[in-house]
Amino acid sequence: MIHYSTCEEIKACRAFALERNRQMFAEAQALSRSAFELLEDSEMDGELFDRYLDIRRKANLKFQEAIEHLRVLNADFPPVSPSTQNAQRLHREAESRV
Repeated sequence: MIHYSTCEEIKACRAFALERNRQMFAEAQALSRSAFELLEDSEMDGELFDRYLDIRRKANLKFQEAIEHLRVLNADFPPVSPSTQNAQRLHREAESRV
């Protein structure tokens, strides 16, 4: 039997993936903020600046990971169009009559 994902299943998967993506961006933003907080220290030295650069690299990698995740998410779970929703509803109605 062929299984067609319902509009609701697709929406739920997309919502779950979007929430994870939001968390990834939040993590990247938190890393970025902590890196910039190091720059506000009046006792900046070479070691502290190296630490700043390391945290910025981690933040940039996390931002790239979140962007790639969003790209894949949009490819795998594109927003469901109203016409697709209507077609799936009509398909379900037709099956229930049989």
